[in-house]
Amino acid sequence: MPKIEFRGKSYNSEFEMPPEERRAYNREKERAAERNKTGTKSLADIVEMSPEVRVIYERALGNVEEKLASSRPTKELPKTEDIYRQSAPDHMKHLPSDESIYRPSQRLIDPAQPTIEPEAAFGVNRFILSILWALALVLAAFIITQFLL
Repeated sequence: MPKIEFRGKSYNSEFEMPPEERRAYNREKERAAERNKTGTKSLADIVEMSPEVRVIYERALGNVEEKLASSRPTKELPKTEDIYRQSAPDHMKHLPSDESIYRPSQRLIDPAQPTIEPEAAFGVNRFILSILWALALVLAAFIITQFLL
């Protein structure tokens, strides 16, 4: 980190300065920032930019009055048919666009009737009953072997 030279003394950081010196240093920094802010040139003034890049740069800074297409109301946006007519080759401009001839297809499956029936709860109950029967048989076998042997 560079050393700070202020009023003939050097400091490693702002926090090493006495409080009065630090306040004066911060005021001086703020004044310098204000002077730089009002006297600075735009990047577009310094660097040569194409008109497209300049528009993008100024839009990023918020200096452009023109609204983007995405921020305009949908009534003002061009229709798909118009865009198609502008972008289509000359020999295809008379043909209808995909959107103008699009019709939704019929549903293959009626959504009111499910094709897969839900599994009955009896299957789960059967599994639990099978486990209980197996435990009962193991318990019976254990008791028989204890008393017979």
